[in-house]
Amino acid sequence: MKTPANVYTDKLKWDDRYRRAGDTIGPPWPLVVRWAAKLAGPVLDVAGGSGRNALFLAEHGLEVHVIDISLAALQVLARQRRERQLQIFAVAADLEQFPLPRCRYGTVLVVRYLQRSLFSAIKAALRPGGLVLYESFIEDQKAFGHPSNPAHLLRRGELKHAFSDFELLEYEEGLLEDTTPAYLARLVARRPFTCDTVATP
Repeated sequence: MKTPANVYTDKLKWDDRYRRAGDTIGPPWPLVVRWAAKLAGPVLDVAGGSGRNALFLAEHGLEVHVIDISLAALQVLARQRRERQLQIFAVAADLEQFPLPRCRYGTVLVVRYLQRSLFSAIKAALRPGGLVLYESFIEDQKAFGHPSNPAHLLRRGELKHAFSDFELLEYEEGLLEDTTPAYLARLVARRPFTCDTVATP
């Protein structure tokens, strides 16, 4: 569990990064683009930043909820949401302290973010039949220098094991090159169980 000082430091780091980027928002990640037509709302975008994926999905008619620690990122998202008149709701919060709703979402999206303690909460946040789309770096990424902290790197096979009680629809792991080359694990899986039953890794 992070201390309040750690949370504040994280917030400052990400706020600074998003302020330097201005209103520049990158394109949605390829995994999200590929699956957009098959996703149900509402969508929870975990650590969604300034909304590259949220804006794309909202433009495809989905209601999207975004949680991120950076208020600066969400301010960029808010401006874009107003300009485009999209159905996006956002909250600035530390995900290590913010409880996710249970059995609420048709889709949970996590891209390039790893918080192992959140795996069970992500499962519980989905409605039966809901999809999780998860992409994050694996330990081999250390060869590129960043990230290098083991807390931010999945072990080989770890993501697949964490969601082994879900119906696996897509899984890739290794050096993936559809954007900048990176060592990633990428998963799409469906929640099969009822809202009264939450499996854990």
